[in-house]
Amino acid sequence: MIIKNLTLFFILFPILLFAQDQKQKESLQQLVETEKTFAQASIDKGTKTALLDFLSKESIVFDKSMPVNGLEYWQKNNFKGVITWQPIIAEIAGSSDLGYTVGTYQFHITKAEEKSSAFGSFVTLWKKQADNSWKVAVDMEVSHDEVIANGTNIKENYPVFKPYEFKNQMVLAERMVFMNDHFYWKNAKKSLNPFEPHLAKNCIIYRKNMKPIVGNENAKVFLKKTYDKNLVYTGLKAISSNAGDLVCVYGVISGAGKSGTYLRIYKQEAKDAWKIVVEMVDL
Repeated sequence: MIIKNLTLFFILFPILLFAQDQKQKESLQQLVETEKTFAQASIDKGTKTALLDFLSKESIVFDKSMPVNGLEYWQKNNFKGVITWQPIIAEIAGSSDLGYTVGTYQFHITKAEEKSSAFGSFVTLWKKQADNSWKVAVDMEVSHDEVIANGTNIKENYPVFKPYEFKNQMVLAERMVFMNDHFYWKNAKKSLNPFEPHLAKNCIIYRKNMKPIVGNENAKVFLKKTYDKNLVYTGLKAISSNAGDLVCVYGVISGAGKSGTYLRIYKQEAKDAWKIVVEMVDL
């Protein structure tokens, strides 16, 4: 009886996994289309209206080095001008309920103005809602002096690790990654090799007034040169996919007379092993 059950499992598992992959692919395409619609709405309806339409009730944006509720912030914000943006990378969790996009943006004083007045890069965390739509859960950006890439072709990514069970891993993942995030920067003060073990192979590091640092090797070199031991990174919340394979942590930075915010997205690459795929620091 046990042998028969095991045989049935090994026959059905690839089929179930394929079905999950198909669901992932379809959900990622839906997420990408939502991001494009969001960007177009900023042009057609105005940036503030677009944000109020696409931000979730619990959404987080960052203001004056602090995370704040996105809807409340934009409802009160007397924003003038138009922001246009282009997503470059999109990735989705195995459970198809959490994903992120990264890309570049431009600020225009008026809709008719062709020349941009400011530039930057953004990271947006998307969460699937009860009605199956996608809404912004966390949105963060950093400014820089020039457009660094265009978003005509979106690179679509999928998590490397595929849990057998796609349900009820959220709480454990949030706790584990939140703790890992805390010790990642705490141990950087004394560890000989604090960065490389925590960085995904194709990680992207964003800093204000800098081009993105892409790849594990480049990120490791950059972080070793720029890491400030006087700064304290305090995580405030972790947001996990239901499968626990994709987790976002955001928080605040303080110390040495400075203050700022940060966001990291972790991807589970092996059982209970999450690595940073995106890090954005606004300091």
